[in-house]
Amino acid sequence: MSVSQQQLVLAYRQLYRNGLHAVQYAKPARYTLKRILDQAFRNGTIEDFNALRIGNTILFLQNAAKEKGIEHKVLKNLLHVRWWEDASFTHKV
Repeated sequence: MSVSQQQLVLAYRQLYRNGLHAVQYAKPARYTLKRILDQAFRNGTIEDFNALRIGNTILFLQNAAKEKGIEHKVLKNLLHVRWWEDASFTHKV
């Protein structure tokens, strides 16, 4: 199955847009989200692209944006942990 460049760009934009809605544009979370997506799409290969997984992730992000339920809490905690991992890595001597 061949994936076009346009499909990759569309997937990135949908993930980023829905992620921003889910974190309600909060400053540390939106930067962490962008960093995670950038790393995944720049370092990933075409074989890593799975439309079903991306669709499930978009659905998860939409549910997280809809209400402050379990999806919102999971996303918030994942981004918070990732932010601290990045912060501790950049500030080590």
